[in-house]
Amino acid sequence: GMIVQMAKILGLGPVVGVVGRTSKVEAARTLGCDVVIDKSQEDLWSAAAGAVPNGFILVADSSGVATLQQSYDHLAPTGRLITFGFHTNLPMGKDMLSPTEWIK
Repeated sequence: GMIVQMAKILGLGPVVGVVGRTSKVEAARTLGCDVVIDKSQEDLWSAAAGAVPNGFILVADSSGVATLQQSYDHLAPTGRLITFGFHTNLPMGKDMLSPTEWIK
C-alpha cells in the first residue's frame, strides 16, 4: 500500500500491482493501483509488458531471485529496481525457522 501511494504521489503511473490470487484484486485497486495483474489468471510478464510497453520507471520487487531478472528486464532505460523482502529466499518446509528464531 505505501509503495503504491508513494508511486502515485511521485507521478510514476501507471501504477501496476501484482497479486497472487483473484480475491486480492479489489484490494489492490482500492490501494490505488491503476492496473492489477492477477498472476493466477494471466502471465505476469506478458501482462506487465502490455500495461507498460516502454518499460517501468520503477519496479519494487519483494519476491527475490524468482523474479529479479525479469523485473530488471522490464525496466525503462532509466528505470530503477528496488528489492525488498525476498520471500522466495526463505527456507520452506519442516526446516523453516520460526520468526522467534530469526531474531536470535
